[in-house]
Amino acid sequence: MAASPKGSRTLWLLRHAKTVTDPPPGGSDFDRVLAPRGRRDAAALGRLWAGHGEGLGRALRGVPLPAIALVSPAARTAATAELVLADLAEPPERRLDDELYGADPDEVLAFVRGLPDRVDSAMVVGHNPAAHSLSQGLLAPRDKKGRSLAARHGFPTCALGVYAFPVTRWADVEAGTARLVAIMAPPYAED
Repeated sequence: MAASPKGSRTLWLLRHAKTVTDPPPGGSDFDRVLAPRGRRDAAALGRLWAGHGEGLGRALRGVPLPAIALVSPAARTAATAELVLADLAEPPERRLDDELYGADPDEVLAFVRGLPDRVDSAMVVGHNPAAHSLSQGLLAPRDKKGRSLAARHGFPTCALGVYAFPVTRWADVEAGTARLVAIMAPPYAED
């Protein structure tokens, strides 16, 4: 794993993959599972991330992989994390937290601010509307290129955004201060 540039923290933000519309009989929204397309998208992203196919691309060379993944325990987010991280040689430690399900952007940032500073790169696997809001709201106004890319791509299911914060402690992470390192959305090419 490469180290973050001195004085920075890297956040990988992943929105869960496409789900079925209805929960299983007797279940709730929390229990909705990935649709076949969602499973394909998450598995394809996982293969790219693990280095198969073309990999995640030049923009992420040297960017530290997350050491910790904060994951909502809902069926769809847990399955997305499992598929995306399955083939990594050094997968991040997964931490399921009930409070991430239904968390708003400020609550998600509170989780991020609570990360240990020995970790310079972390991931959040979550839901909309928080994921989309964060994908736009994390960016510094001066990151015009990043803001343009984020607006153009949106943040659909199974989208992955990578953000660099100019801070040395997670406690200092704030919305509106990050630089967009990369943003990706399905379909993920694997040739």
